[in-house]
Amino acid sequence: MGVAAVFLYSPVQAKPFAYITNQLGDSVSVIDSQTNTVKNTIPVQGKPAGVAVSPNGERVYVSTPEANGVAVIDTKTNAVISTIKMSEGALGIAVSPDNQRLYVADWYQNSVSVIDTKSLQIVATINVEKSPSGLMVSSDNHFLYVANRLSNSVSQIDLKNLETRNVTPVGKHPFGLTLDAKNERLYVANVQSDDVSVLDTKTMHLMTTIKVNKLPYAVILAKNDTLLFVTNQEDGNVSVIDTQTLKVINEITVGDKPEGIATHSDDVHVYVANWFDNTVSVIDANTLTVVETIKTGSGSRAFGQFFSR
Repeated sequence: MGVAAVFLYSPVQAKPFAYITNQLGDSVSVIDSQTNTVKNTIPVQGKPAGVAVSPNGERVYVSTPEANGVAVIDTKTNAVISTIKMSEGALGIAVSPDNQRLYVADWYQNSVSVIDTKSLQIVATINVEKSPSGLMVSSDNHFLYVANRLSNSVSQIDLKNLETRNVTPVGKHPFGLTLDAKNERLYVANVQSDDVSVLDTKTMHLMTTIKVNKLPYAVILAKNDTLLFVTNQEDGNVSVIDTQTLKVINEITVGDKPEGIATHSDDVHVYVANWFDNTVSVIDANTLTVVETIKTGSGSRAFGQFFSR
């Protein structure tokens, strides 16, 4: 086999997969992004909601509130290989950039569990404010950000000592959040105030608040962090924000009750899970249009980082 053939079939060249939690269907749909078709459906009991794909793409962690914990999926076999027992409050979930730690927000216990990804044991518990939901780990692995829904705040956790460094008030009922590549800005979707808070991570001060449509649930960046996409659940659309001007420049109609959103590794295609439509919409960030709609499972929620890299 020649060198060209080796590179052609190298895993690095392979298109990533999207892992979509279907909360009402007790399953996870595996989407092949090369064909935009569902390659596999993995049974996952417990009303799967939150999702986090490990940076190396080998595992998918899924929060299962009604099964009181987290399901661990092996991406080679597309099967659940283990479960981590927690409480029925398990929701938001994130993996550290080095694959060593898993963080799970507990909605009812007002805490975040720190889990060793090798032993799958809880090694620490961090107390936060009320009803933690969305989680985001900085790419330098220094900080964990937590959206505290019922406290209308965001906690910044120092991961060296696992202690809260800052708590910043944001809009009403923050849920999803995302960081830019430089770890300089944090964007927070506030469900009940219909806006997005933009925080400076150095000071954790509020830079501005951007009004969007009804019930914004999650946010993601694309095109070298120049565009921010916000799922507006009640309006069935996605707001597009120019991150230089911090103004809404477009609204894109997707499916019914969009929630989870993530960007393909090409940094152009943005995938949106539509909870009530049982579909995933694919947005082209260059044209700001929906270019594909993929049928998934019942109650596609996919709250978190659902793409392998």
